[in-house]
Amino acid sequence: MLHLVHYRNQLKLSSSSLSSVLFVFNTTTCFIFSSDSNPSFHVPLQNAIVPFKELCGLSAVANLKQCILALSSRLTGADNNPLLVFNLKDQYPTMEPQSLLPEVLKKVVTTYDMMIQTSKALLENFEGVYDRILLTQKAAMEFHENLHDMAVKEGLKGRKLTKAVESFTWNITILKGQADLLKHAKSEVQENLKQIHYAALTCNLSKDGPSGSTAGSESRTRQRSLDAIPEKAMAEDGLSEEDN
Repeated sequence: MLHLVHYRNQLKLSSSSLSSVLFVFNTTTCFIFSSDSNPSFHVPLQNAIVPFKELCGLSAVANLKQCILALSSRLTGADNNPLLVFNLKDQYPTMEPQSLLPEVLKKVVTTYDMMIQTSKALLENFEGVYDRILLTQKAAMEFHENLHDMAVKEGLKGRKLTKAVESFTWNITILKGQADLLKHAKSEVQENLKQIHYAALTCNLSKDGPSGSTAGSESRTRQRSLDAIPEKAMAEDGLSEEDN
């Protein structure tokens, strides 16, 4: 948050100079999208999810519940015991091998872990990055009202004036678009986590489910795993519990 206050103060101090405003605005925008300030932003969510869907034998349009259901038939050994199970105790369910896995399932576990880590990074970094984008956009909008007059005072006219205003306006639009994409990605991650939980329970692949030794543990695991996802976060974007 200190970075946001710092940049906003810089914009206020630079209000008398168009070149200063443009420089600070561009610097702030670059900071927001830099890998140092937000490493997860440069790892597209779909790039982590699609490979897992493909290993499950489904297309990119399939949801994760469908993927787990399709994968479940390959997760049972010769003795009818699961080769791997899902640990649902945490908000981010993990795959835990129960025996020596064939190479293809080892790849499934590795790809799944990468997908979960990417999802976790996005959720954990969401608030900071989203707030930075909104604050920068708000500050830019405040200066946009006087941008034309500032440009004229600095001697810009004709095509140069038009280009300066259009460029500044376009960058504001870019910020809004990125904020919307980030919010959508957060909603998608929350829905994906719910689907993994439900699918693991449906397929009896929960670590403490019916295949375990504790009677009635399935219902307790289901409640515990769903409680791990904050109710506010789950409802925030109006997510539906129905399948996509």
